[in-house]
Amino acid sequence: MRFYFYTFITIYWLFLIIAPLNAFAEDKIFTCKPVIAGYPQKDGKFYIEVKYQEPSSPLLDDIPTSQILIREEYVFYKNNPYRKFEILTPYEKVADSNGIQEMEGYLSSWDELLSFDNFRTFYFRYQSDEGYEALKRISINKKNTKTSEITIPDHDKHPAYFFVRNCEAEITKESIEINYPDDPNNKLS
Repeated sequence: MRFYFYTFITIYWLFLIIAPLNAFAEDKIFTCKPVIAGYPQKDGKFYIEVKYQEPSSPLLDDIPTSQILIREEYVFYKNNPYRKFEILTPYEKVADSNGIQEMEGYLSSWDELLSFDNFRTFYFRYQSDEGYEALKRISINKKNTKTSEITIPDHDKHPAYFFVRNCEAEITKESIEINYPDDPNNKLS
């Protein structure tokens, strides 16, 4: 009789210990696919592509699907499947910078162009494996279903460009690797 009692207690305690571990292991990831892309032209107008327009959308076809991971108060961003998740810096943390304030004033008109409102804004210093650097301004609407991303290259070879992505939530239990900004190269200022 004792054997059955100990077996029951052991299984019961294992269930109580393992069940919460599984519940906390889930992360909510938003997979975001581009639907609008564009850039300002020299004449002051914008070149804009919309998904499924005729003829095809060469700019949109080259933009990879991104992912956003939200953990507590932190937001992480993965620009393509080959990168790791990297932390985004909320606008509030860099709002004191005169350069950021000036850029915000200019880029807020782009939000109006994209009809993008009721969002949270983040900044991200993007560095590619080839050494290309850019500052990304990523806005996420409050329901986490859309993102607006404006990329400002660190050189004059390419103009700034933007795109809007539609996002869908998915829950994953797999281990997610994240790059924290310990490295001074990852910091905005």
